[in-house]
Amino acid sequence: KISEENCAKTMENALFANVKKLYDHKLYECVIPAAGLLLTLLHNDRTLATQEVEYQVQHYLAGAQFKERQFRAAQRTLQELIHQRSLMVRKRNSNMAAIESVYAEFGDVEMRRRLAECYRAIGNTRLAIGVLLQVPVKSRTPRINLMLARLQHYGGPTSAGRNKAEALYAYKEVISECPMALPVIREMLEMGCDGSEVNSLVMNAAASPHDIEWLSIYVKALAQMLNCRHLDAARTFEQLSVGSCLRRSEHLLLSTGKCYYYHGQFLQAEQCLSAALHANPYNLEAMGVLSVVLELGDYGMAERDRLYAQLVSEPEAESEHPHLITAHHLFLRAHYMFVERKFERGLGLVRRCLQLEPRHPEALLLRARLYTEMERYTEAAVAYRDAQLHLPYRFEVFKGLFNCYLAQKRYTEAQAMCTLTLRSFQTSARCYILFGRTLFSSGNVEVKKTARKFAQRALQIDGNYMPAVALMADIYELEGETKECLKLLEQHTTCHPHADFFVQMGNMLRTERQPIKALEYFYKAL
Repeated sequence: KISEENCAKTMENALFANVKKLYDHKLYECVIPAAGLLLTLLHNDRTLATQEVEYQVQHYLAGAQFKERQFRAAQRTLQELIHQRSLMVRKRNSNMAAIESVYAEFGDVEMRRRLAECYRAIGNTRLAIGVLLQVPVKSRTPRINLMLARLQHYGGPTSAGRNKAEALYAYKEVISECPMALPVIREMLEMGCDGSEVNSLVMNAAASPHDIEWLSIYVKALAQMLNCRHLDAARTFEQLSVGSCLRRSEHLLLSTGKCYYYHGQFLQAEQCLSAALHANPYNLEAMGVLSVVLELGDYGMAERDRLYAQLVSEPEAESEHPHLITAHHLFLRAHYMFVERKFERGLGLVRRCLQLEPRHPEALLLRARLYTEMERYTEAAVAYRDAQLHLPYRFEVFKGLFNCYLAQKRYTEAQAMCTLTLRSFQTSARCYILFGRTLFSSGNVEVKKTARKFAQRALQIDGNYMPAVALMADIYELEGETKECLKLLEQHTTCHPHADFFVQMGNMLRTERQPIKALEYFYKAL
């Protein structure tokens, strides 16, 4: 019997030494079976080891399960560890502090954070928030505060656990310790926090505010973008990068390009996004936005083909290494299917993209556009309303909803959407043309004439905006003001030649019986 006990003790010592070595060398997949065997040995013979040894082995097992993304198994082990730790605290176990000092992840705070990660991974947001709230306020690290803020800000799949006030408090706690947390600054602004308040919070948290004065301009640009002042935001971002040490910054180029894209200026957006992609050819976010800009800006297929060239080998990469496929990869492929008019395949890829990243902005819009192209207007309207929750600063959401309501002959909702668009985008020519073109499409001649003031306002904002020029030209033509129409179109085509405008001028001159001049414009159109 004594020899059996000695044999078991030797086995236990050997297993423990090997489990520790495997864990120290980060061979987590090897830790799991070895730690499982050791725990079985300890459970079968309680005389072999102390409570401290079992506690330490469970830590090795929980850490390995967490690293190997076995979240349900890790959740169970971590719950047992927290319970066991509370018992050891009650008994005032003197060895517990020594065990927890060996590895940072063995501490109580980190254990609870990992347990919350497990709950979030399996979709139980309420329990994840509950575990994090058990950590004392003074013991919460910026990492815990950020996780808690995002869980309370966005909630779970069914919006469970949302608490905007608590989320804002947690975000502020992160900024107070880490003033350079740029995504956190954006999330605070998205929640409606005033830009001056955020800027004050950042500057007060900085050890030397003079060294990060540029951050004030960055906060201002973000606030302008989220307040639908996209052109102002683009110019503020440019002010930050031009003539400073931050020039040619990939992040600032991407932000500037996005703002131009949101404003509808696709040429400037393409230039900024291409520069960002040149700085980092593997920036998939810039690549995804650029693919949309090239499509909406009616660029040639050659430019788009170069962008999509790297997607050719991706099906093989996905089958061999599925964990390498990100939401940005899936969006790029989905948009490629949209351009190729393979809508069902594109919709499947967009769904997978949103499973990985539920708030991917371009994927939310692409899903709605796919439904619209498939003439599934009810589902498209639902998709646009879902996008509106996350992207209230995007004109495309309002325009998409307006078109869906028109297609469903819900004219009251369409008119209300136009009014809401005008209120939200007062400095954008696009919203005035949306309303003006709707009025001009009316069968009532008097209603058509009211479109003039909207076209004029749009031209005041941007004299080169082509849809505004086109609408104003149509209004002149309707009211018989041929000379004014020709003058407007000639002025515009001098700097921005377009075939449709040359054809329109040719047709007007043909009806005015000026065939020579009409022919000249038709040749220009060709």
